[in-house]
Order: sequence, then structure tokens, then C-alpha cells
Amino acid sequence: MSNSLSQATNSLLTQLVMELKSGYIRRCESLGLTPEEMQMLHGLTVDDLYYLLNSSVSVLTFQIHHENFALMLQQARREQQRMQRIDRALALGGSIEMMQHFFGLSSVEVSARRRMTGIQIRQGRCSTLSDEDNASLWRQWQKADIEDVSSADGLDVMMLAAEQMDVSLTAVWHAVRSFDGAQTRTVRKAIQAVRNKAGVGEELARRSA
Repeated sequence: MSNSLSQATNSLLTQLVMELKSGYIRRCESLGLTPEEMQMLHGLTVDDLYYLLNSSVSVLTFQIHHENFALMLQQARREQQRMQRIDRALALGGSIEMMQHFFGLSSVEVSARRRMTGIQIRQGRCSTLSDEDNASLWRQWQKADIEDVSSADGLDVMMLAAEQMDVSLTAVWHAVRSFDGAQTRTVRKAIQAVRNKAGVGEELARRSA
């Protein structure tokens, strides 16, 4: 073991001495110290501690808990993905209501995240989609076959749609949530309106030919 690591492990002794002098012995017991060893630690002088802290011989050993280490790495990756989703959603115009719904963020947290990442709220973006955008979103959503609108997969599809159509993510979210019941009929009418408009254009082109 290197000198620096030995000194780092031995520095724990100082903390143990402070806890013993404060009457706390549970940590010492959890490390396997016997009552005799705890008495010896309690009686250490400043010079004794100085020698131990600078000794190249370690009195402690470390062991990696491989299962916990793997779990911590997985959690770190999940948290990184979560933060990336948050930043992407905010950049696409995700509202405070939407960020609360998907990530549980408060209005203060949303504002702080926007300031920290330099995300500016775009002005003048439509709060509702056009018939063409609504029809395109409907087809894309049906193709993705997402069962839960509030799922991470559902959010990814909505963010991709907002990027492709250059519209507010919040507008996409509101539109997707309306894709049921009577609102679905409205979307179908929008699709039909787009088709009718295209048909009229083709007819006019043929007549003028």
C-alpha cells in the first residue's frame, strides 16, 4: 500500500478518537475494534496520533463491495440520463407543469435549472398545433405505439416530435393527452382536412395544366 493511501486510512483513527472521547463507540465496534483497542485509542496522545497519521504502515484495510459499486454506477448513469432529459425538455419549451408531471420538479427547481443551463424561454411560440402538425403528430404517436403517455419512452417520442416540427414540447404534450375519445375525432378531422387541402391543390393543378 502506498504511503499516501496508508496515511489516508490511518487518518480515520483521528475521527475514531474524537468519537470515543464524545462517548460514541458504535462506529468503533462496527469496525471490529475490541474493548482493549478502544481503550488504547482513547488514551492516545497528540504525539501518538501524529506518528500514526504519518506512518507508512496502515492499520486499516479496505475492500471493494462489488455489488454496491455496480449498483452505484447504474444509479449514476440513470441520474445522468434523467438530467439530460430534463435539460432537453426545458430547451424544447417544457412548461413548469410538464416538468412537475414528468420529473417532480418544483417551479423553483425549474427556474434554477433554466438559469444554470442558460435556457431561455422562447417567446411567440404557438401554444396549440396547426392541423398539419396535429395530423403529423397523430401518425407519429400511433406508429410509436406508446401505451403510457407519462412514461420515459412517451416523453422521448414527444421530444423528438417537437424537434422535428419545431414546435413547443408543451404544445405536443397537450395534443398527445387529447388523443382519446372526442378529441381523437378532432384529430381525425384535422387529418382529413389536410388530405382535402392536398386534394384541392392537385385538382387545381390538373385544371391549370
